[in-house]
Amino acid sequence: MKKMILASAACIALAIAAQALELGGERLKGRPPETLLVCGGGSVWMVDPDGKVTWKKDGCGNIHRAVKRGGKVYWSNGNVWVTEIATGKTELYYKPAPREGTYGFDIAANGNIVVAENATDFITEMKLDTKEVVAKFKGDPRGADGKTPSRHHHYRMVSRTAAGTYLVCCSGANIVREYDASGKLIWEQATPALAFEAFRRANGNTLVSHLGAVTEYTPDHKVAWRFSCEDAPAQKLANLCGIFERPNGNLVVGTYANGTEKGDRATAFEVTREKKIVWSYSPAGKRLSTMTVLPVRD
Repeated sequence: MKKMILASAACIALAIAAQALELGGERLKGRPPETLLVCGGGSVWMVDPDGKVTWKKDGCGNIHRAVKRGGKVYWSNGNVWVTEIATGKTELYYKPAPREGTYGFDIAANGNIVVAENATDFITEMKLDTKEVVAKFKGDPRGADGKTPSRHHHYRMVSRTAAGTYLVCCSGANIVREYDASGKLIWEQATPALAFEAFRRANGNTLVSHLGAVTEYTPDHKVAWRFSCEDAPAQKLANLCGIFERPNGNLVVGTYANGTEKGDRATAFEVTREKKIVWSYSPAGKRLSTMTVLPVRD
């Protein structure tokens, strides 16, 4: 009987070890279905489903978002840059003026790039690579009290909806604002804390990450669903930032400055609508950020 118990314990230990792969300081619990593009802490990198870093670029500064298209990775740190994966060659893609430029950008479903300029307040949609302007207007970064925050906190992420409108996270104001292509304000939603990313779900609701939680709001401002850091205490979560929704409704979420030298806090994870963690990523690094985490499919 004792031998059977020891054998069972050994099997359990092996199973746990298989679920918590540690390669070069990377720790992945569970298994995502595809390679992930991760950014934060001055770097952008790819992690395969086994937890192995397959590509990395350092020296990216205060990087907020990275998106892969074909053989290139576009990323922002105040300017928007593009890096060729095969050669590592990096070029300045878009430089707003003056300083404190654009942290928020996205490559929309129509293939265009959308940027939000912190210093000038312009929201611009351009055809990718040609930079032909499709839409351009000024947003409003002010809070409900009418005060304008510092340039650094005018905007964070911006996204283009399927209807052709734009969701702009006014981070210092704790507000998500939606504009049409002419710049007309058509909807806004206050958030409990810094609004980092927002996107429109197929059901017409809007998902917003705001550090302590990710909240789904109805068009009439009711809370339809919320996942907070306290819903997964074992992950030791904080500062929820980038969000991506899978077709099944699961969310892939990144965090800001939540890493530790031991790698015992999840800096990225996937969560179901029932608030169950599918996998978590905990690379070692003091205050390490993985602000946006996007599946790589092309």
